[in-house]
Amino acid sequence: MALPENLVRNYKKFQEPNGLPIFLKGGPFDRILFGSTVFLCGVGLISIAHMVYTMGFKKKAK
Repeated sequence: MALPENLVRNYKKFQEPNGLPIFLKGGPFDRILFGSTVFLCGVGLISIAHMVYTMGFKKKAK
């Protein structure tokens, strides 16, 4: 059973040694997906740090 032609093309594209990391070899869509993932992880980490900071101190009584 032979592999479909588009699958063979993708194998060749992703296995060529051109210095790019595998998560960026897919083109502009992969760059957008990777960038948005990094951005959203950063937002999540900042949100967790803010939550820990606000829960760590008592609210001032008026």
